[in-house]
Amino acid sequence: MNTLSTPAVTPGQPSPIVRNRPRRHKTRLRADMPLLGGVRPPIAVLLCLLLAVVALAMLALGTTVAEDVPQAVLTSQQHIAADTASEIRASVNQDVAAARESATALAGAQAADDAAYLKLFTSLGTHWRGAALVDPATGTELAVTGETFPASAVTGVAAGDTIAPKLVTLKNGQTRLLAFASVDIPGQGTRLLVGSDLLSVQAPGGDLTRTVQLVNQHGKVVTSTGPALTTTQDRRIPADVASASAQQGDINSTTRPSGFLLGSLVNGKRTVAGWADVASQADGSADALHLVAVVAVSTAQTSAVTGNTLVALTAAASLLVATLLITALLVLGLQRPLLRLHLGGARLARGDLSRPAPQPRLGESARIGHALEALRVQQLGASAQEFQPLRRPFGARALVVLCGVLLVAWSVPLLFLVDRPASNTVPAQMISDQQLRTVAAAGRISSSLATGSTDVAGIATAIGSLSSSDQIKQLLSRTLKEHGRYSTLYVLAQDGGVIARVGSSPRHQLRTVPEGDGVLQLNTGGKVPSMAVYATVPKAAAAFVKKPTALGASGPVAVVGEFDTTYLNSILNHAGMGHVWLVDAHHKVIGSAQGFKAFQDLPDSSLTALAVDNPSQPAHTLAPTSDGTAIAASASVAAIPGVSRQPSWQVVSAEPVAWLDLSANRTQHLTMLVGMIGLTVSVICLGWLLVVVVRPLRELAGIAERLAAGDRKSVLYPVHHDEVGSITRSLEIIRQRLVAGSHQAAASSSAAASSPATAPRY
Repeated sequence: MNTLSTPAVTPGQPSPIVRNRPRRHKTRLRADMPLLGGVRPPIAVLLCLLLAVVALAMLALGTTVAEDVPQAVLTSQQHIAADTASEIRASVNQDVAAARESATALAGAQAADDAAYLKLFTSLGTHWRGAALVDPATGTELAVTGETFPASAVTGVAAGDTIAPKLVTLKNGQTRLLAFASVDIPGQGTRLLVGSDLLSVQAPGGDLTRTVQLVNQHGKVVTSTGPALTTTQDRRIPADVASASAQQGDINSTTRPSGFLLGSLVNGKRTVAGWADVASQADGSADALHLVAVVAVSTAQTSAVTGNTLVALTAAASLLVATLLITALLVLGLQRPLLRLHLGGARLARGDLSRPAPQPRLGESARIGHALEALRVQQLGASAQEFQPLRRPFGARALVVLCGVLLVAWSVPLLFLVDRPASNTVPAQMISDQQLRTVAAAGRISSSLATGSTDVAGIATAIGSLSSSDQIKQLLSRTLKEHGRYSTLYVLAQDGGVIARVGSSPRHQLRTVPEGDGVLQLNTGGKVPSMAVYATVPKAAAAFVKKPTALGASGPVAVVGEFDTTYLNSILNHAGMGHVWLVDAHHKVIGSAQGFKAFQDLPDSSLTALAVDNPSQPAHTLAPTSDGTAIAASASVAAIPGVSRQPSWQVVSAEPVAWLDLSANRTQHLTMLVGMIGLTVSVICLGWLLVVVVRPLRELAGIAERLAAGDRKSVLYPVHHDEVGSITRSLEIIRQRLVAGSHQAAASSSAAASSPATAPRY
């Protein structure tokens, strides 16, 4: 059996075991290096992520998509259809509510016969095209006034608290809306009041170039206005709308469906139709009609393209060059010197002093290398007094900052300079739509004021037949409960006293009875704007009454309804219009859906100028605002017919161009997204490098220099399991060796001092 023997070692010759030990220690120290720590992972991650941003820039900006019709135009038609459906729904609900309120107000009233009772019903403010009093048991019309409608329309309609409205077709082909209400007539039993009204259909703002249709659930056009749809593809729109409405209603029943459709292309113009369900979950009066509003318009084609190939190529190429340059700087200026110091420090810690320590040229690495070399020399017998630290102004932190500057220089132009949309990118259709929707918003304000005037006029007529203040208060309470537009309702006597009041306290109570009827702006300053409608009690109201009234002989009285500012603000809250304000005659804000300070100026002088220059006529322009260039429009609130007094108000709107879904904006957003991702990657990876590598490296440079300068008392504790931690461990081993060497030297000196003066001879 062979046995191992230790070879003889001659004096001056290194031991084979000692000669092989550095290689084993070198392998062990390399194996101790972490897989995820140190200088290499952040640099590798930065390289991979920047290459991913290069690919993203090519994919996001280099992929171009042409648009036949801008998405903003399609969405605008959808919003216009929703506005139209809202107005139709409000008209239906108003007729239904008017019939029910009139029946409630006349409950218990006495009249000579059915015709007189029906006349009293039609005198309560709502202008019915036709009305009838029907016996619900037999369907017999007991009294009829105005326009007649088919008798079969009321057949089978049972009296009840809530009766759904119906649509009927007259002999001339026109469509009428029938509203029903059940009423108990003293001595005659239950009767059915029927009111007939025109189902008006028009585009918002009264645009005669748009086709507006009401389509039922079977795809049949119930009524329409505007130009007829001529092409075969356009005539299929009602059926397609009915199908799309049914599908969306099945998919999501919590929201009412709406959308848009593309029609035919004729002479460079595309027919675009927006549609919206008329039904509303808030009030189910219109649900029974199963109607969908369709608004179609012919708009010009565009050649807009999403994406920018030139910008994509430029951005990707420049970032690729910057990535390669940054990677080279970090590898050559930080990673490689640090790895060399790690290996060199481990060699010195093993006691191999035959070769000089690595000497990098930049920053903290150069300082550490210089200190290691000084420590190597000190282990060979040199003095620590001879050490002079290096001064390197350009260090690892400056290198990382330089890399960050390069990446910021690439990202910032994409965020703020490249692909800015020009004002001529706004389609003319969008400007026209903004003006029409502003006119429609002013029309909704006017309609609401007119409805309020009708409400108080009906109350003023009805209270002439009431015999007590309690009955008046009950009538006011019912009106306040059924309508959310009022904060308070009260009856004002000629001397300024309040006969009856419901709701909250008036903010600015009238002290005298105004003449006629109308709308009042009660204040021009303060914290909350106050607007009210009023109507005086007509003397003719007592003509149908056979008993004394509760008004006595106090003279003229008026019914006043003060509007809830929240209600008026909600009228202005329509999607896709941007900022909308209601301003008074002095151009002070008295209403807005976005929140406002009462009686403040409009936020931009350009908007004020638009309102001042066009006090009565609708106007639109591209105006500079605080939100950038915006499509601005103004429209006056129309006068209410038959009302003697009303203020001069305007609706002003501003839709920032940056908010529109245009191809130029999408390209800008994609460009900004690429720049933001590049900036984020840079901050994360370079921040990682600063925290994990650069800051510990700067601390290590100071530690190495203090050790080389003679500080032997400070114990070095490795904190990081990476190259910096490895160098720290090596410095601690060197420190211990130097301390042990100094102790041994001191002991030798002490022994030499105590020995005889002459050494023995051999």
